This record gives sequence, structure tokens and C-alpha cells, in this order.
Amino acid sequence: MRAMDSDDLTERGFGGWFPFSHATERDLLARLPKERGVYAILLKDHVARRHGSSDVAYIGRAANQGGLRQRIRQYFHPGHENWTSLAMKARISDPDAGLRLGFFVTDDAKQLESELLLQFETEHGQLPSFNRQRSYGRAR
Repeated sequence: MRAMDSDDLTERGFGGWFPFSHATERDLLARLPKERGVYAILLKDHVARRHGSSDVAYIGRAANQGGLRQRIRQYFHPGHENWTSLAMKARISDPDAGLRLGFFVTDDAKQLESELLLQFETEHGQLPSFNRQRSYGRAR
């Protein structure tokens, strides 16, 4: 059985896989929709997981007003108390990171994010590298 990676997300309808860095901020934000959805951040290479390997580094959702565009914008311009966005800002500041971002538009972003995180953890024995806690199965 193949464990979840970017190919699996593409098969599920994720599109884009746009470069995700400070240098690409303007172009990336212009391409993102204002609708709700789920997004994934990919590493430039697969890395070993407890079971198998994957290039998926983060799975998140944009369920508020402004949708995907607003959520991703927060990574470039985080508030001083938003730990997740501050950590991501540091990662996208590395010009050699080679991160890419893809997304799937859905009104049920919370449910899809939960399903994907559960699938990833089941198949790999751990969450994606940048996800620091389980968000599926409970409100966050």
C-alpha cells in the first residue's frame, strides 16, 4: 500500500502546487481563491516517516471569511501571537526550502482536513512534519 503523498492529494482534486516562499507571495496570493478549502504544503523531496515516506509537510484548512487567500496571507503577515503562522513565516523565509502549496475548494473544509490528517497518521504512523497537534475528531 502506498502511503499518502502529493500524488494522492492530486488524485483527490488538489490543484496548484505553486512555489510557496516570500519571493512568490504576490503571485501565489493572486492565484488563490477567496472560497473555503483545505490546503497542503509540500517539501521539495520525500522524507522518511515512521511508515514509508512523504513530501506532505502540512495539511490545514481555511474555513473563515476570506477563505484560502486570507489564510495563506496570514503566513506572510502573521500576528504576534499566532504561533503556527510565525513558524511558517520562518520556513518560507528559507530560499532553499523549496516548499509548494496546493489546495482544494470545499465548504466542508473542517471535515476534509480531519479525514486527510487521520489518513496520513494512519498510513505513516505520525502527523505531517509541520502539523503539531491532532485537529481531527474535535473542534479547534
